[in-house]
Amino acid sequence: MKKFKILTIIFPVAVLLFLAACQKMEDFHKKYIKDGEIIYTTKMDSVTTYAGYKRVLIRGLLKEAFGVKEIIVYWNEGTDSLITEYTRKNRDIDTVEILIENLEEQSYMFDIFTTDGKGHRSVRVQAFGTAYGERYREALYPRTVKTYYIASTDTLGLRFLPAEELERHSEVKYVDKNGNELVINVPVSTGSLTLPNYGSGVSIRTWFLPEKTAIDSFPSNWTTTEVLIYHSKGVFNHPLTGPRNFEMDKAVVRLDDRTYETDYADMGRYGYRMKLRIHPDNSVTVMPVGETPSNLEPDGASTYDPGTGVFDLRTKYEATLGYRNVRETLTPKSD
Repeated sequence: MKKFKILTIIFPVAVLLFLAACQKMEDFHKKYIKDGEIIYTTKMDSVTTYAGYKRVLIRGLLKEAFGVKEIIVYWNEGTDSLITEYTRKNRDIDTVEILIENLEEQSYMFDIFTTDGKGHRSVRVQAFGTAYGERYREALYPRTVKTYYIASTDTLGLRFLPAEELERHSEVKYVDKNGNELVINVPVSTGSLTLPNYGSGVSIRTWFLPEKTAIDSFPSNWTTTEVLIYHSKGVFNHPLTGPRNFEMDKAVVRLDDRTYETDYADMGRYGYRMKLRIHPDNSVTVMPVGETPSNLEPDGASTYDPGTGVFDLRTKYEATLGYRNVRETLTPKSD
């Protein structure tokens, strides 16, 4: 009996406390919806950006976006914006792409909202993206040629260093003996190339992606190399086997007005190369390049004739069993 009386007293008190709590919660809620209940539209989900040339592509998902009519993107702290109309195509999930163009070359934080056309919009979604331009492009260099060589009669060969990760392809341009300008596309998988009926000049440019997922690739400036064809004739003296005569055509690269690079003697197949530096008195310093032994030294005077363009080279280097002595004459080939 006493228990029943206690319960009859506690129950009304509990009801009063519950009603008071509900009133406080309602007052608290009204404080934040005094202008009406807040309605949010479906936000864009799984947002990704893709870099481009003075543009950025934004891609995302809209799930069950029945009421969405527009997508608004803000950038530059809200001073710039783009409104895109949206029409639902699939019942469950739509993939949406928005292209922001005419951007300055820099990185951006994009604020993305959806709206229903009645003043209601989604919560903000942010995405970071970068637009690239001429500053990036001017910093690019074409794929490097490791060596130039004579592949066959009137055919110049090129061996490339491996392509970089973000290279897309290269273009090689040259003039053939008939005066025609030819352009060859070079995939990144190509390690060597031949230029048939080669006449003069090799120009290269390479296309790069600024990021793996970029929507645009960027070309480097053309870089032109003057590659001359010389006829080589000489003698290689070995301390054990004696003299070995050699005669061949060579590709000679002009690095500047007084510096050239080509194969050393008949050892180009082994990666032996040399750099020829012409001094004001037309003497020539022969310097080792590539696999040529670093102890290469003069074996008499090496000279250059500016009238004929002929190099007369005398060098030696020490290895097992003694010195290897080389005498070589390089004469420009006429067409």
